[in-house]
Amino acid sequence: MASKEKSSKSKHYTTMEKKVFLQILDKYKHVIEVKKNDGTTLKDKDVAWGEICNEFNQSTLICHERTVQQLKKLWANLKQYQREALTKEKQSLMATGGGPQETKIEVDPDIANIAPHLMKTAPVIFSSNMTETEIEGILYSYVYKLTVRKMENGINC
Repeated sequence: MASKEKSSKSKHYTTMEKKVFLQILDKYKHVIEVKKNDGTTLKDKDVAWGEICNEFNQSTLICHERTVQQLKKLWANLKQYQREALTKEKQSLMATGGGPQETKIEVDPDIANIAPHLMKTAPVIFSSNMTETEIEGILYSYVYKLTVRKMENGINC
């Protein structure tokens, strides 16, 4: 039988395909990476993903056509890999002595440009090497700011 049958597994993405995908995605990052999930935003995202898919499949550098679902999964995987790499780097920086130092993790600048929120970390309020006076000062500052906000909003303390 000479008919082409689709296999359940798609072909792996080449490095060039990933690069092309990230270049196309960069044009739509203002839509794709919006955190809102209301009806209008979701519709805009669906339209954008359709356009990304069309541009991707029309590229002459692409070996295999991909569906919107496959490209969404690729993007999710690329972001997850980036998060894991950043986590490993942070863990190696915080590790206590012994053993060889982990190699520096390379942050993909294309992914960092499209999803800069992946690079942000939670602020450190307290540190194990702070003095008791420093900790009390920070706590006093937070309590003071909270009290001022309550007073501004007419809430009795």
